[in-house]
Amino acid sequence: MIMKKYTLITLGLFLALFINTTSAQEMQTLFGGGEDKASVSGFGGIFNEFSGFDGDFAFSMGGGAALLIDQRFFIGGYGLGLTTRHLRSYNVYNYDGTPDIMLDDVYTRFGHGGFWLGYIHNPKKAINFGGNLKLGWGSYSFTNKRYPYEEDSWETYALDNVFVITPQVDMNMNLLKWMRLSVGVGYRVVTGVDKTYYTMENNTLVEKPYMEKNALNSVTGNVTLAFGWFNN
Repeated sequence: MIMKKYTLITLGLFLALFINTTSAQEMQTLFGGGEDKASVSGFGGIFNEFSGFDGDFAFSMGGGAALLIDQRFFIGGYGLGLTTRHLRSYNVYNYDGTPDIMLDDVYTRFGHGGFWLGYIHNPKKAINFGGNLKLGWGSYSFTNKRYPYEEDSWETYALDNVFVITPQVDMNMNLLKWMRLSVGVGYRVVTGVDKTYYTMENNTLVEKPYMEKNALNSVTGNVTLAFGWFNN
């Protein structure tokens, strides 16, 4: 209920910014040219995200596409996936009496995707500023190769579904009329991290989390290269 409340408030703020910003300017780019804008267009972007991941440095890649309204407000979808390896080891108690499951040097997969919303202030300026919000669903899990000689064979452990909220502020550079580079700083909040396992410690069965509750929360840096109709 609280998450839903904050999501609705954020969406309302973005809509308010869009409704109250009506000034028109001539398009400027770093490399020349300009013409009238259109009220509706679109664009796609490639994301490069730098963040923390359970105490490690992490890099994720992905992309998104959005409908661009009045060159200021955009709404669309995105997807991001972790590309760096983060090794973990777990000794999972096996209730059926067979030896415990040893997860040695399994590495983490983490991906999410969903809605991508944003606002751009003074979009016709060669260098301008804005903000965006990603609201996504995804999961993390642990995986390794099932057999060393089968390159495409993998096992997945401890799949945990999560919800991801990432607000971000951006500096945008209009490189060309159809190309824009954005550099942003944000904060990723990951909710629903609650998958646990049991292990034996000093002859006592103990429940432990695969990931701590806030392990995936992090400051993020994002470099986005976008292509689209920024001057129609």
